[in-house]
Amino acid sequence: MGIALVLLLSAVTFISLKGGRVLMTLFALDLGAGPFETGMLFAVYGLIPFLFVVYAGRIADRIGNRVLMYVGFTGFATALTVPALYPSLPVLFVASPLIGLTSMVFIVASQNLVGVLSQLETRTRNFSYYSLADSTGNVAGPVLVGLVIDGYGHGAAYYVLAAIAAVCLVIFHFGRHSIPARSGVVEAAKRGSAAELLRLPALRNAMITNGIVMTGIDLYQVYLPVYARGIGLSAGEIGFIVGAFGAAGFLVRMLIPPITARWGEHAMIAAALALACVSFVAIPLTQNPWLLGAVSFVVGLGMGCGQPLAMILSFNAAPPGRSAEAIAMRMAVSYGAHVVIPPVFGAFGAVLGLAPVFWTCAMLMGGGAALNKAEVGRRKTKE
Repeated sequence: MGIALVLLLSAVTFISLKGGRVLMTLFALDLGAGPFETGMLFAVYGLIPFLFVVYAGRIADRIGNRVLMYVGFTGFATALTVPALYPSLPVLFVASPLIGLTSMVFIVASQNLVGVLSQLETRTRNFSYYSLADSTGNVAGPVLVGLVIDGYGHGAAYYVLAAIAAVCLVIFHFGRHSIPARSGVVEAAKRGSAAELLRLPALRNAMITNGIVMTGIDLYQVYLPVYARGIGLSAGEIGFIVGAFGAAGFLVRMLIPPITARWGEHAMIAAALALACVSFVAIPLTQNPWLLGAVSFVVGLGMGCGQPLAMILSFNAAPPGRSAEAIAMRMAVSYGAHVVIPPVFGAFGAVLGLAPVFWTCAMLMGGGAALNKAEVGRRKTKE
């Protein structure tokens, strides 16, 4: 019951989380923001979580996951109502880090619970299910947001997402006894600094891979809507195009267990990043919404497996009693990407246009593919 509840809550909450990111971009554009302002909006979204995510992981290990689940759901539902109540660009810059912080608290607890509630032989499968919940949000969130915006406006879309988070809070409250507060081994663990965890080669490699993947995902989520709006597409069309990205992620994540069992995690990531490299080159060359949806689907195939694989590698590499902290460190890399990547590339795009942004991202994906391919070669040499 515990793992089923966590996966259900994750699937529903990710609708709000993923839809909220697209909504934030479209609302900012409607309020007059350009590429640089939109990038800065995502930077402040990731800044506060980046600063506190490791502390949240330590709280989950030492005090309990239930506390973080309550705080995350309550805060997330409340923060989503702020832009609807006070619709302005300055308020959006205040609400953005609050939404980022509260959603981070839930994610740390839920990811740790997936690992804690799994046995070694079921962990890859359950993390794969969790990543499918994330993909469900990638599909349903943008589509829902696009339809609500076209029909009722941006404020109504924020209220809908807040209501979804509030429903999850109620469900969690009634099912909380099926979820353990802590892993049960934390008292026996020897504590150390986060830097000590980074000395573990397996965990360090997972962090690097995660950073490359998050760069691609961030640039897609921020600048694909900006590009699509710039070529005249409606919010509904943009929602379906971004939804195609999520649908592809859902598909490829179903294939993680059999593919990794045969070829290994690094081989799968290398192939995925190579596919994403080619797809990012094609985005600024495409203006037809159907073709852009097809390209978006291929990008999703390439990027969809990176996060869950990095999640699995991070949990498995963690010492006993520090699993949530290791997961939080992986998330710190993700939030660091939120802080640095969008504004840097936003300034780049404001000067040179969006095409160089996508093409530079393609080069980064190619470099990540080469890095993981080399790791596959090293492992074969050791064998």
